[in-house]
Amino acid sequence: MKTLNTALALALLTAAPAHAGMVAVEAGMMDWGSQAEAHFGKGKSENEFVTLKGATGSAFGDVYAHVKLEDFTDSDMIGSEINIVGQINIGDGDWNWYGQVFNKQKPVWSETNTTLGISHDKTWDNGLYTQVALAGHIVTSDYAHFKKANGESFDANGFNGGYVWLCANQSFNLGGHDVTLGWWQEHFFGRGDDYLIVSGDTEDHGFNGQLTLRYHIGSGLSASLQYRYAENNLGKEGFHDGVFYALQYNF
Repeated sequence: MKTLNTALALALLTAAPAHAGMVAVEAGMMDWGSQAEAHFGKGKSENEFVTLKGATGSAFGDVYAHVKLEDFTDSDMIGSEINIVGQINIGDGDWNWYGQVFNKQKPVWSETNTTLGISHDKTWDNGLYTQVALAGHIVTSDYAHFKKANGESFDANGFNGGYVWLCANQSFNLGGHDVTLGWWQEHFFGRGDDYLIVSGDTEDHGFNGQLTLRYHIGSGLSASLQYRYAENNLGKEGFHDGVFYALQYNF
């Protein structure tokens, strides 16, 4: 039962309903706020996206993955994400070995974040799912367009501090309608100086997260409203946020 609930919850990291085996496609629009638009220009303004998601669980553990395309109508701005999250059960309890590989690419840079550590997840009697993970962070990046004053490249690769993941999801019935409320937040700390310069995060501690309200329309179709936020993370010092609108279909 633990693996079934965990595979379900891993799929819910993006607030999507699922079973032990889940495949879904989501498409929508990212509407970033004024702080983001002033800093990134059209890179974070009104940007379309489409995401393919999947999750599965077994007696051994569970895996969640997604592949995402952004700005796919603009060849100068097109970006991609590949994210794989896995847990290996430690005995029959709620503790797991935890790992995540997240790759983000844009035309002028790319970055892969690998986090390895331990996690604790639990489905409570009221259906609430919670997950906490603590891991080390390794970064592999290509910011070739950034150079130091002496012409040397920045060293933005290797061990890059620590990582904390927090997640909670709850499904409920609201006025006869099935709704899922999901929240996650990730923190990075102890990051290298060169990485902070080229990434644009600047400050040692940074975090980002998302709060999602999903309405299940029926027959596998759902609509979501997602509030996305970051502080000293996602390429900008200080705060920026946005609201995403999306439709998702679960096969």
